[in-house]
Amino acid sequence: MYFASTTGEAMSREDAERVIGEFDGDGDGTLGFGDFVRMVDGGDGKEFDGDLRRAFEMFEEDKGEGCITPRGLQRMLVRLGDRKSLDECTAMIRPFDLDGDGVLDFPEFQRMMN
Repeated sequence: MYFASTTGEAMSREDAERVIGEFDGDGDGTLGFGDFVRMVDGGDGKEFDGDLRRAFEMFEEDKGEGCITPRGLQRMLVRLGDRKSLDECTAMIRPFDLDGDGVLDFPEFQRMMN
């Protein structure tokens, strides 16, 4: 089984587990939100914005769609070891969905991450 890296390239299960291990703050084998933020947090603003864009793209259900849907969020959380229902994912998006369209676009994602 292969996973996508933050650059969209194939990543083996072993490599994915190694990356998760590097950022897993509480040792539970999954990346929590704080762990994820630390993973994408770069040194300067440019690097952070690039990492944030790549992270955003990982959550897109259909690549290039330009938004994170509840289903896209659910799919990525499952890959990270955190199973959530579609209703839970919808509820997670709602507070950051500033235009009320039910999805997160990149500016809304940036705001959520900052």
